[in-house]
Amino acid sequence: MLATLSIPTPPLYSSKPTITQYITRFIASSGLRDRPGGQLGLRPNSVRNYISFQRVWERFVLQSNKEITFLDLGREQVNNFKHWLLIEQEYSQNHAGRLIGTLKTLCLDAQKNDIKTHSYVNFISGFAQTTSQKIIHTLNFEELNQVAQLQLENPTLVNVQKWLIIGFWIGQRVSDLLTLKPEQIRPAKNGGIYVDIHQQKTQKNVTVGIINTLAIKILTEDFPKRIASCRFNKHLKEVLRLAEIDEPVTAYRYNGKLKRKEHGVFPKYAIITSHDLRRSFATNFFGKIPTPILMNMTGHSRETTFMSYIGKDQNRDRYADEFMQGMSAIEM
Repeated sequence: MLATLSIPTPPLYSSKPTITQYITRFIASSGLRDRPGGQLGLRPNSVRNYISFQRVWERFVLQSNKEITFLDLGREQVNNFKHWLLIEQEYSQNHAGRLIGTLKTLCLDAQKNDIKTHSYVNFISGFAQTTSQKIIHTLNFEELNQVAQLQLENPTLVNVQKWLIIGFWIGQRVSDLLTLKPEQIRPAKNGGIYVDIHQQKTQKNVTVGIINTLAIKILTEDFPKRIASCRFNKHLKEVLRLAEIDEPVTAYRYNGKLKRKEHGVFPKYAIITSHDLRRSFATNFFGKIPTPILMNMTGHSRETTFMSYIGKDQNRDRYADEFMQGMSAIEM
């Protein structure tokens, strides 16, 4: 007998559901939702983002002491939520902006399901820090050399040291970095190696070339053991501390007690995370390797997004170059 596919039926709601009810149904039906490329089902990261929004929204509703429907989302109500996020909860602009953006997504989805919404929902939009407001920290070649020269005895830290070095040279998201396997490594004709990667977020297949001798040795002769991203992030800071990557820097650092990022001055090892390895790759090779090649490696599809990611304004140098070219043609 053929096995039947069991798909849970999402909970029903009325024609005027509360937003709390709607987000519950939205998450329950995530496996049936279309996504770009003709694929079915939201990605796990997307589902986690909606669950995160659900928790925040439920706290907001609890403090508001009333349920809120889509028809209630006028300018005043949306501004109340924005004020609650930024002022009362002290969320960062980026995090609050993403939550507002998620609210807009839910409103548009509700409209597709013939649920009446307030006319103001069409003016809701997410927001983020500008490039000038971002604080970006990366590891440079000198700092990597400090890490590479460390003589560690703790097996866990040795393993993290290997992953750190690999991450610096392949420029991938941590989800792709820490799932690497030896069979993804191939020799290259120039003495380097190819690393074949199927990027989980973008679903793209990319091949990164490596010529650094230490990274090649680790990947071909001393491949590191699997490690969870949370453990990697924790021990990464310890490896960097031992490598004396301790320059005081201004940054946002996550406060576990407050459950949000706080602004301050911290030793650099304390604020570097696994994500910064990919950003370090993009930053260190920007201007040395053609940007389209770097974008292919990191998985960025738009140059504007890539430039913002590394904290660069793509137009500033271009305008200066054109100005100098024009000046050189003028007889002074």
